[in-house]
Amino acid sequence: MAAHEDQNASDLELVRRIKRGDEQGFREMVDRYNARVYSLAYGVLRNSEDAEEATQDAFLTLYRKIDTFDESKKFFSWFYRVALNAAYSRARRRKPAITVSLDDYVPRFRDDGHAASSEFAAFVEGSEDEAIARDLAERAGRFIEELPETYRDAIWMVDVEEMKPADVADVLEISLAALKSRLHRARLYVRQRLLEVTAVAPAARENRVAP
Repeated sequence: MAAHEDQNASDLELVRRIKRGDEQGFREMVDRYNARVYSLAYGVLRNSEDAEEATQDAFLTLYRKIDTFDESKKFFSWFYRVALNAAYSRARRRKPAITVSLDDYVPRFRDDGHAASSEFAAFVEGSEDEAIARDLAERAGRFIEELPETYRDAIWMVDVEEMKPADVADVLEISLAALKSRLHRARLYVRQRLLEVTAVAPAARENRVAP
């Protein structure tokens, strides 16, 4: 908690400098958040060039609308919403992505979608072949991309960005219970898709070692 409070206090100091027209304060804010905003944008767009442009859009919005920020709130939550909006605004300019219905997958599991990050790691680390492990990790990212955006945002920020669930709920402006529900369903879907892949991985490994 103390670390979060220190971070927010430090952010607020930069916010106030930017509001006063301090260009150096703005550059420091860019340095502080550029990588995190880019990663968030990439999670939405899955394209490095688009993610870079969305990141620039987010900081431009920050610069233009910083006076509207309520200093009684957490800055990073406000700015992450700005960054998400920038990413989805750019995504809407592209051909709509094909997403899946989670109802087609969730019933295949017991209601036990906990510790999903460690489950994903177990799929990868449990593979003896390094090439297969890398392939599974890449596929997990693509399966996340297939999710509807409300679920994709939840799993990306918690399991990839490793943000605290309470902070993600704040960013998405939903209750913690609603976040956990979205996260649970998203993890079950990705887990099912990884199981489908691992079912054929042993055969692929045997084919490579066969004389």
